[in-house]
Amino acid sequence: MKKIIVLFFVCVFGFAQDSTFTFTKNGFTDFVVTEVSGKTQQELYKKAIDWVSFTYKNPKEVLKAQIENDYIRIEGTKDGLVSGFMGSTFPIKYVIEISFKDNKYKFDVISIEYLVPANQYGAGGWKNYELTKVEDHYKKNGEIKSKYENEHITFPKYFNELNNDFKVFLKSNSIPTKKSDW
Repeated sequence: MKKIIVLFFVCVFGFAQDSTFTFTKNGFTDFVVTEVSGKTQQELYKKAIDWVSFTYKNPKEVLKAQIENDYIRIEGTKDGLVSGFMGSTFPIKYVIEISFKDNKYKFDVISIEYLVPANQYGAGGWKNYELTKVEDHYKKNGEIKSKYENEHITFPKYFNELNNDFKVFLKSNSIPTKKSDW
């Protein structure tokens, strides 16, 4: 009986790490852990630096912090992920921290801000998008309010695709070039 209880706790709590981002009543997924078999912590870190250089237009501006072989923190932007008034959308600015261990990494969305344009009601600017306190996203019957439906779809989709691109890059043994005919 004790073995069954121990096995239950190992299954429930030992493997509770998320592998994809979701946006539910509990908020946006805190982080995902992705396995990359056969890669050391140092290899993953070096490939991550290469990925930033390959993926972002201005990698030196995007890379905000790093501790060699431990983690990197990047800040990126993406248009159209937050819904506005009358079908308009706003760009977001996000901060991701990626930490490394042998054979795996943690992809952690630290913050998301959205750009609100100035209008007759006040000054615009970057505003924090609350990722954990999302009670006001839902109607009393449990359905998502229409003004938040876009984010509940676009945030997980965008960050899952970004994480997948990162994983594919890490697993490759070469660095792709942007220009093949030079």
